[in-house]
Amino acid sequence: MATEEPVNTRTDIPDKTHEITVGCDLLWSQAQQFAYLRLSDKTGDNEHKFIGLYAARARRIAATYARFYLETEDGGDTDKTGRYYWMALGAFASKTVSCILDSWQVQTSYFTGTISLGITDMKAIANNLGQGNLWLFNDIAPAHWFYSNYPEHFFDGMTCLDKRDANQLEERVKAIMEDLPWAAESLSRIKYFKPSPDISKGFEKVLDIERTDDSELRSELQLEHLLAIADHEQREILQPLIYNDPVFKKWLTRERQWWMRWASPTYQLVFTHQCSERDPQLKSVAPGDMEVENEKSRMDWIEDAAIMFHKLMGTKEAHMLNELRIMATWVNSPDARFVY
Repeated sequence: MATEEPVNTRTDIPDKTHEITVGCDLLWSQAQQFAYLRLSDKTGDNEHKFIGLYAARARRIAATYARFYLETEDGGDTDKTGRYYWMALGAFASKTVSCILDSWQVQTSYFTGTISLGITDMKAIANNLGQGNLWLFNDIAPAHWFYSNYPEHFFDGMTCLDKRDANQLEERVKAIMEDLPWAAESLSRIKYFKPSPDISKGFEKVLDIERTDDSELRSELQLEHLLAIADHEQREILQPLIYNDPVFKKWLTRERQWWMRWASPTYQLVFTHQCSERDPQLKSVAPGDMEVENEKSRMDWIEDAAIMFHKLMGTKEAHMLNELRIMATWVNSPDARFVY
């Protein structure tokens, strides 16, 4: 159990101890370290290398989200399966990001780089998708890890959710995090992980889900939890992080022009581990007039997709769980020798 009392730990010097205080900052540092290690490969004793392939990161992120939902992640409790409802939807969403990053359109745009036809830097497509997926993960996965491992100090005890601040992490963890891709601009845009009202609401719903035995109420609470976390990740993280970026917005606007539509990836959420699906009942396709960078326009579709997901979790639970179990195996998705 975490405590703010001093703790004595051994050093490399015989018979000498070093006193540390176990408080919220140290626990959040452990949570942040979990996210870093998940996207890294071990290269030696206490040495890790952050993987470079955006699509591989997205698959590992999808796997982590699936594992959180299935309660197979650190601190999980299979008796509480279903409390992390957004994580199941998040797994399909991050899988979708990996599919887009692997698409010929995005691959070509990245290799093409900056072109001289009056179009914005085409690398912005892959870079912004990679940035958004990475820093959303750095925000949401540690929060779930913390709740799983130190629930007594999340809302109560040391009330650590309210004290989350990337600037207050342990120096070594802080230095590693600040060395991650896009850290300089990303951390300030997402307010250094300080909690939003929506993420607080989402985890309050987790508590409610844990406490009820009423299946109908549980289902209602799960959807409320999902929508609260979706509001947080879309409005508080992705909107300021990538959708407000003028270069990315310019590209997304041009993408909707008739002469570019043929080369634009389809915005859809497919509820299988695969990138495409013929069965219309297993996918939510965004409306053709959606302006993805426009928060309201995008959220209208995301809410529809969330409701469709919620129905599938009720009517095709076996299928959905099987797909999540498959994605959970991607936890060590390999990096590439040459990255883009």
